[in-house]
Amino acid sequence: MNTNTTLRGLMAAVALCALTPLALHAQQTTIRMWTFLNPEGSTVREKVLGKVIADFEASHPGIRVRTEQQVWDQMTQKFMAASGAGNAPDVIWVNSDLLGTVMQTGALADISAAFTPEDLADLDNPLVQAATEGGKVYGVGQSYMIFGLIARKRFLDEAGVDPATIRTWDDLDAAAQKLTKGSGAAVERWGLCQDLGMTKIDPGILLAHLLTGDEGDPAFGETGRANWANERGVAGIRRVAALIDSGASPREGLNWTNDEMYDQFSAGRCAIITGASVRIGSLQQSTGDDDIAFIPYPSDDPEGPSRQAISNWTTSVWTGSKNPEAAAQLVAFMTRPEADEIWVTEGGTLPARASTAEKLADFLNQPSNRHMLSAANYIRSSGWVPPFGADISGYRDDMDRAIQQVVMNGADPMQALKEAEQAYNTRHGY
Repeated sequence: MNTNTTLRGLMAAVALCALTPLALHAQQTTIRMWTFLNPEGSTVREKVLGKVIADFEASHPGIRVRTEQQVWDQMTQKFMAASGAGNAPDVIWVNSDLLGTVMQTGALADISAAFTPEDLADLDNPLVQAATEGGKVYGVGQSYMIFGLIARKRFLDEAGVDPATIRTWDDLDAAAQKLTKGSGAAVERWGLCQDLGMTKIDPGILLAHLLTGDEGDPAFGETGRANWANERGVAGIRRVAALIDSGASPREGLNWTNDEMYDQFSAGRCAIITGASVRIGSLQQSTGDDDIAFIPYPSDDPEGPSRQAISNWTTSVWTGSKNPEAAAQLVAFMTRPEADEIWVTEGGTLPARASTAEKLADFLNQPSNRHMLSAANYIRSSGWVPPFGADISGYRDDMDRAIQQVVMNGADPMQALKEAEQAYNTRHGY
């Protein structure tokens, strides 16, 4: 036996074993993703995201996903800055208010190759259409939602309020008064809570007034220019102020973020809140109460609700990504039929695919899930999407500033709206 040959063989084998992990590591692709969700978190959507990522990595052994959680109302602006600096993440969740602006900067890649024509037909809706231009698809949606009224059915039953009868603004006013327990400093529960602070807020009653009946006089022009100083806006502010002045809605809400409002709802301090349909799954979890209703914003016409904003997070790929195909695979995986079903059944989101809605018809008709059908029907009948390419960022803050001026400082509603409109339009260069 040649000892030298044997030793050389053993040394080569040892060297190969030592190098194999390095070689495997070198072949592995890491995808950075920015989202407001923590895949290791405890909310229902966070748990679903963690599960979907784990499934993706298991089926794509050469790809790892590194999630970098961001503050939701700052993330899209931060992405645009990072894109300009050349260090943006591979995958970004874009706030729908800013989608058109981000697309116009050229920061989003065409990901249509990651989908079959059948996929795109199944995913087709106004929000995906907003991310599509010239046959190119710059993103698909996650966490579809519409804003409306969220109610603890138990509290409504105790007060003798049927949510189906809240069809006009006067109906809502009466219900809020009836649902309020106590008064002044002794309030145990408010009838209607609103988040009217200046950061992390949802659109509410004022936007519903501005969007409804705005044919020929739109609240936002084709470029996104604001048109709020009108009788619709005045009526909206006066309604918000009257609810607060009557004690049915908390004055403290003038400083609340949406999370603070949701916390008050979870604690049983609010019978109804203004909020996002997608939050109901987490609210069911935090309250231990599955019987939570979603109610469309009423209007002056009992035959139809007010219009309201549809929203979602558009998952997209950065044009500067060094791994665009792998990143697009992740985006497609998060909206594949199996993932969409999990998002709905475990995450409480609305179906992104038409086929999912059809497949889960029985699930959606269960009492604890009927809020999803109510939200989906509201989207179809009265959902509003910003004009294509329009940057409407910051409008929620400006509207709430006008409300604060009226409620806290006694300002004239029309003057407050003129100032808010001017501040918004000046900031956007109109």
